[in-house]
Amino acid sequence: MGVRARALAEEGLVKTIKELRAESGWTQLEMAVKLGVTPVTVYNWERGKYEPTASMFRKIARLFGVAMDDIALSSEDRAPGQQEAA
Repeated sequence: MGVRARALAEEGLVKTIKELRAESGWTQLEMAVKLGVTPVTVYNWERGKYEPTASMFRKIARLFGVAMDDIALSSEDRAPGQQEAA
């Protein structure tokens, strides 16, 4: 995780793909359609089985209107004590 991402994580501003999707009110299917991938791909990103490619990661950041550094790929990328939203 970069310096900026680490600072954002400490402030509680870094969110996982799942949190960003949930805040947008989208299902995995809706997000998948917007990105041109399958719902299984979104599911695997959210579970940490796979990571998006760099180009897809940029698309995800643009879709949610955040910087790439503002997205945690997994809950382990979050600051200690920062909990994932339900």
